[in-house]
Order: sequence, then C-alpha cells, then structure tokens
Amino acid sequence: RTLSLLWNIPLIAVNHCVGHIEMGRMACGSSNPVVLYVSGGNTQVICYNDSGRYCIFGETIDIAVGNCLDRFARVIGLSNDPSPGYNIEQEAKNGGGKYIELPYTVKGMDVSFS
Repeated sequence: RTLSLLWNIPLIAVNHCVGHIEMGRMACGSSNPVVLYVSGGNTQVICYNDSGRYCIFGETIDIAVGNCLDRFARVIGLSNDPSPGYNIEQEAKNGGGKYIELPYTVKGMDVSFS
C-alpha cells in the first residue's frame, strides 16, 4: 500500500487462489475448467462456470493434500529440494510399479485424507 501511495499507482486486490487458477486457465486455454486446487493448506475442487464465476464443489475436511504430501515426504526421508511433491513423483516413477493404497474418505463433495 505504501508503494502504491508513494508512486501514485493503483493497488488492485487479487485473490491468491483465483490467481493460481487463472494462470493455469490461460496457459492451457481452458474456458471452463474443473480444478483440483492444492496450495499449502488448501485443497479444493473448483469449477469455472459460464457466468464467469468460480464455484467450490468440495474441499478437504481435515488435512490438505499439500500438507499430506509434505508430511509423507518427511516420514520417508525425501528432500524438500526442489519440492516434496516433485520428489515423491520421481520416486513413484522409479517405484517398480508397486501400488500402495492410501486411505481417503469422500463425504458428499468433501474429502478427507487423514
């Protein structure tokens, strides 16, 4: 706000979540995506409807997917560099095809990963 006032430049509020989705929408050229938004402590299933608004279909009711992946990486000893999610993905690619079912619950449109 101080820089806006100092340089007489308008300050425009941007919703962090919508900013992420809009970047993805622009990069993919999608007009009405359904998105699994996973960022930090947030996990939401969101759609973009024809009226130009976002609608939240569901969200996590306990631990967010990002936090779950961070904890999982820490437990199995993976590095945070460049990111836990990326390192889990690389391990999965080299995992020899072994599938481990993890618990989850769907309650209506909400999800639970604990």
